[in-house]
Amino acid sequence: MSTSEVLIIGAGPFGLSISSHLRAIGVDHRIVGRPMDTWRAHMPIGMNLKSEPYASDISSPKAGFDVESYCRQHGLDYVERIGPLSLERFLGYADWFTEQLIPDVADVTVTGVKQVSGGFGVTFGDDEPVSARQVVVATGVLPYAHIPGELSGLPSDLVTHTREHRDLARFKGRKVAVLGAGQSAMETAALLHENGADVRLVVRGKAINFVERNPEELSGLGRIRRPVTKLCEGWHCAFWNTPTAFRRLPQDMRITKARTVLGPSGSWWLKDRIEGVVEVLTSHRVREAAPEGSGVRLQFDNPKQPALDVDHVIAGTGFRIDLARLAFLPEQLRVQIDTINGFPVVSRNGESSVPGLYFTGAPTAVSLGPSSRFMAGTHNLAGRLAQSVARRAKAGAGRPVASGASDQMLVER
Repeated sequence: MSTSEVLIIGAGPFGLSISSHLRAIGVDHRIVGRPMDTWRAHMPIGMNLKSEPYASDISSPKAGFDVESYCRQHGLDYVERIGPLSLERFLGYADWFTEQLIPDVADVTVTGVKQVSGGFGVTFGDDEPVSARQVVVATGVLPYAHIPGELSGLPSDLVTHTREHRDLARFKGRKVAVLGAGQSAMETAALLHENGADVRLVVRGKAINFVERNPEELSGLGRIRRPVTKLCEGWHCAFWNTPTAFRRLPQDMRITKARTVLGPSGSWWLKDRIEGVVEVLTSHRVREAAPEGSGVRLQFDNPKQPALDVDHVIAGTGFRIDLARLAFLPEQLRVQIDTINGFPVVSRNGESSVPGLYFTGAPTAVSLGPSSRFMAGTHNLAGRLAQSVARRAKAGAGRPVASGASDQMLVER
């Protein structure tokens, strides 16, 4: 069985960023997963990123690997502010980033992670097992897709999650209800309408919200008055984009703000594609959903429109972190991971309560703040996590890792 100092599970923005930082400081590691699979296979054609172009860079250990550099090297137009940046352009950038900095991603699937003496034993569905002293979980949000209980009884041909759709043209001529008030729900509704579907956007709240458009230009003084961060702009953004400050908030506030900062809302550029274009049913909470003919009847708690018949329902209802959704983490390991409201508790460096086991991205939002849900989080975590891993590697140099093939779970404290 081969041994690596570090195994990174996941090759999205966080996994790629951390790998680039580890490579820069010479830490032996492997990164596994299909590069940018969430973005490539689970985001709709025609989508634009919510973040500004300047805030869509993946963190790298050296300059020259941002979206602007990619565009300049490939003769593409680049606008720093007031994009938006298309999914197609972003994927081109991410592929270039990967080719330049992480050329050895292994497209294999992790099936199990066991804690063994000195580290972890990891098995794959399509490769030989390995041992690793440290493991970084960078699997993104796909495992945590949430469909409300009111829809759970519907068959999969009648209800889907936004994550399941790449080509929305398949709904042309069909009547579709999209549930949710966030970016994913609103952009899905807009794209459905533009692909010829008859759409209703169903929202529990009294109104939908859009993020205010940023100024096209900021002077030096303007940047003092309105600090620009990779998360958003303004003094409030400077706070939300600072994990050390966020960690000082009371736990209840962290739980709420991790989910609600910058959402649920849509980008400013979605406003003209929704308001007056797509029918929006506000103050409509789904009470019940059941098959009706070849489609679905939605029952609401709104007396003005108690029911709606559609051909299909798409849940733009986000993601709920639950480590039990990660099938490769056995219960014996999960119960040792401290959690808050389902989120793993991690240090400022991303390390969980299990020594040597790190988490990244949205699952760390309660510990590190809302930036973890966005590309900004790679800039706030990747370098620190890499340095933490390097320190642990140095401290544990020369200590062997037990084989992960044994069923006996040996815990090293």
